[in-house]
Amino acid sequence: MRERRSGKVDNRGFTLVELIVVLVILAILAAILVPALLGYIDSARDKQYMLNARNCITAAQAQLIELYGTSGGTVAEGEYVIAGGRKTSAKNGDSDITNTAFAQKVLETADMVGDKQPYCFMIAVGSNCSNNKSAAGTYTVTEHDKYTVFYAFYMETESSPPLYYYNGEWTKKNPRATGTTTATEIFSEYNVVKSGPLKGKRLQYYLISNKTGKGTITDGKFWDWLKSMK
Repeated sequence: MRERRSGKVDNRGFTLVELIVVLVILAILAAILVPALLGYIDSARDKQYMLNARNCITAAQAQLIELYGTSGGTVAEGEYVIAGGRKTSAKNGDSDITNTAFAQKVLETADMVGDKQPYCFMIAVGSNCSNNKSAAGTYTVTEHDKYTVFYAFYMETESSPPLYYYNGEWTKKNPRATGTTTATEIFSEYNVVKSGPLKGKRLQYYLISNKTGKGTITDGKFWDWLKSMK
């Protein structure tokens, strides 16, 4: 309402031009603030995603350290450091330990149980299997290596970008391969690292959480799916 010079109140309200000016100002503010707000939300989501992945790695390493302490750091040659899967294969003893007590303890420690359980979570430690050592090539694995997480793959949901943990660092690029063929992978078919900071170490994989429907760690279908992510 406006007050005329005569002292009477003008009840005509805002003019169309004034309303348009207000709407234009609001549109400009929205154009500036909305992207910034969305960026903040995305950033917060990414930080939480990375935090959840870190928590899973930390929990897995903590459980391995506890296992190392209770077993005295000794596991019979060729047996799994983490029990729960099939026994030693000719190449390496990669193991699906989903739904085992160890896997459940890891997820509980990371507060990632129930609906929060990751779409896929896998770790790799130093192998305890030395079968076909000549075919696998020369490699070095200490007793301590067998209880150390050197590699991990993490996806929180089916639509989440994959995260990789490799020798203490996180990356969004699959560190297993430098190209698209087996020849360019940095891991041999016997899981011996061929280049980089872990060169000469042989790794053993443990699948802790798997809701992918892509088979298990002992299934070629699972590895084909994993390798498809570059």
